[in-house]
Amino acid sequence: MYKVLLADDEQIVIDSLTFILERNFPGQLEICTARSGSDAIQVCQTNKIDIAFMDISMPGLNGIEAIKAIKEFSPSVLVIVLTAFDRFDYAQQAINLGVFEYLSKPVNRNRIAETMRNAMTSVDIGRRKQQTEIQIREKLDSVVNIVESDFIYTLIFPSDKTGDLESYLDFFNIKDSSFYFMTIEIHDFVDSGRTQLYLTLRDIVLSSGSCIIGPLMRNRVVVFVPVDSANPAAAEEIRQSLVLLHSRLSTRLGHRIRIGVSSIETQLTRSLPAYNDSLKALIGSEELSGVFHAADFTDSPISSAAYPADTEKKILDRALSGDLQSVHTLYGTLCGWFAAHYPDDLQVLKTTLFSLLVLVRAQTRQMQSQFGGFAVWKDTFRQLQAITDRETLENLILSNIDECIGVISEHKQNRMSPIILKACTIINENLSQEISLEEISRRVEISPFYFSKLFKEETGENFIDYITMCRMQRAKDLLRDHSRSIKEISAESGYSDPNYFSKLFKKIVGLTPTEFRESI
Repeated sequence: MYKVLLADDEQIVIDSLTFILERNFPGQLEICTARSGSDAIQVCQTNKIDIAFMDISMPGLNGIEAIKAIKEFSPSVLVIVLTAFDRFDYAQQAINLGVFEYLSKPVNRNRIAETMRNAMTSVDIGRRKQQTEIQIREKLDSVVNIVESDFIYTLIFPSDKTGDLESYLDFFNIKDSSFYFMTIEIHDFVDSGRTQLYLTLRDIVLSSGSCIIGPLMRNRVVVFVPVDSANPAAAEEIRQSLVLLHSRLSTRLGHRIRIGVSSIETQLTRSLPAYNDSLKALIGSEELSGVFHAADFTDSPISSAAYPADTEKKILDRALSGDLQSVHTLYGTLCGWFAAHYPDDLQVLKTTLFSLLVLVRAQTRQMQSQFGGFAVWKDTFRQLQAITDRETLENLILSNIDECIGVISEHKQNRMSPIILKACTIINENLSQEISLEEISRRVEISPFYFSKLFKEETGENFIDYITMCRMQRAKDLLRDHSRSIKEISAESGYSDPNYFSKLFKKIVGLTPTEFRESI
């Protein structure tokens, strides 16, 4: 359907045009009329006109003046000038205003129909272009959201790949290395409305200034905010702006909002401590709503008992490697920390463990895209809401993590080439012996260089790290036999020096061999 304006001070002209257009384009047009330039402007203001036939000589504002006014607020209108004035200056003004066609009366009906058909085609092209631009913009917005989430994860769970971080900084055009984190916590919202709630939150936070926003995890959103290091008043300005942001979020979202804010950091290598500070600020306050700054909690017990983010990172690393037993040990350490520091706060434990599960499932979906659809998440949400005791909660999350590790292990096994499968078998059969990359590559009959590259690609770990993990797994299995000494287990795991073995075991597992044995 096309909206058409017929503007002429003579009713007979309007009637004639209406007859010609409706006869040639039946059912395709919605026709509006105007008898003066002022009326034409008003019609265009209240209707989304696609095509306008305009006379030049009309009472009050003439056609040229009306076209100029209409183009200011509705530049997409295609204007066809239809006038008895065959004057060069009028034609020149009309062309300068970007009219679609300039026709001199009298005009035969075939010319009018042809001009209208061309105008309709031009409108169609414009609509398709606009729709394409909208689709491209929506896709770009979607891509930006994904990149933002990846950037947040990279900062919270840093790796040695500094090049990745630099790529993100270039993408977001971040020039200054100063920043702070804020973690926004939303209370008492219904899961069915979480998408709209998150979109509204994004709009509000983005309108408050430049920042990068992570996904909604459980009931928290992590936000990275660049800071102008040259501004000496930045810290105080941040405090003032966050009070306003909290007020806007609380009013628009209609929920209790708590915001934990880290101190300003000047190096991105401090991203993990900054994130932890924003969490500590949240956990350190018992208030139900407000903005809480980590700098205000420097003397609280929270600061001396920092959240063990390194343990959480190790869980993710070992889960990605398919190391079930190490994950169980680390998970027990993490839950033990919460039992010691927040024995009566089940909600804090729920939020943290659920966030951990989100990250493990995200890793799993990168390998197996069909894993963990909406139905699975919905069931997990339902179970979490019903849980009222710590043990049930810990077991539920761990069983879900175990499922993820099973999928990861199966995926890795299925995609391994016969060469790497053979190499892994040789390694596991000779863990107590000296194992070198050159020896294994010789036995699988490929060059050491190619073997090293292929091994990393298919197992996700380099050769040395893989052997170390296999030896640690062997040691954990042997430690279940209390009749064996640590020295014997060290030798059977491939380490001639028991002291070195114990230090390495502690570093990787988080417990000494003796502590691990006692925990079984």
